[in-house]
Amino acid sequence: MNYENLAKELEIRPSVGLMLVVWDVLSNKLGASPFLDTLSVEEQRAVRCLDDLCEHALAGNGIAPRPAKEWDALMSAARLHVNSLPIEFEDSWPQL
Repeated sequence: MNYENLAKELEIRPSVGLMLVVWDVLSNKLGASPFLDTLSVEEQRAVRCLDDLCEHALAGNGIAPRPAKEWDALMSAARLHVNSLPIEFEDSWPQL
């Protein structure tokens, strides 16, 4: 059987706004949810690794903890940004 090189790193280019929202979901919503406990050990680890990757990418782009009011404003702006991003599956459905 031929296995792909699963250790090969991907080059993806998400926006900072998208990474912020994804990180918020992984860290603050999914991380505190009992749903995470229903996943296999490998799936839990994959979620935590993705959480770490998001956090490190954000820190590397100057996103750091800040006062709650500023953080809330940043997250609101990130969510607005995400609303503007195309989604292949949803955007291909015919409008009714």
